[in-house]
Amino acid sequence: MDKASIIGDAVLYVQEMQMQAKKLKTEIAGLEASLVRTERYQGSNKNPRKTRIAYDNNPICKKIVQMDVFQVEERGFYVRLVCNKAEGVAVSLYRTIESLTSFNIQSSNLTTASERFILTFTINVKENEKDMNLPNLKLWITGALLNQGFEFLTST
Repeated sequence: MDKASIIGDAVLYVQEMQMQAKKLKTEIAGLEASLVRTERYQGSNKNPRKTRIAYDNNPICKKIVQMDVFQVEERGFYVRLVCNKAEGVAVSLYRTIESLTSFNIQSSNLTTASERFILTFTINVKENEKDMNLPNLKLWITGALLNQGFEFLTST
């Protein structure tokens, strides 16, 4: 094997290990959060402030499984987001659409299906935004989701 292929293999291995570490951290955070909720429910916690701090510091695993964006009018768009169902995810979804200040939100609907949230909303581009098209809107929405801590799952 030449040096380049060894280095390439090493880089891939390190990336895989980083992804596994991230998944494990998320899983641990979820387990700790469920333990805190159980203790709170059973009333076995002696220090509620400590529990609240521990609960607030746990990262929320927010993953976008699917994003569909359709242009339905000249300045109107329909968006459908499918993501995992976890505590705090719905709030982050709505913070995302509220952060889209170049658009008027016409309607939104949040439903659950199995272990997923499905958020659909319709938006109109504000008059001061001249060059808004479907690819640009997808970039705006993707950026807003990333700012709220969402990750995008890609099928391989």
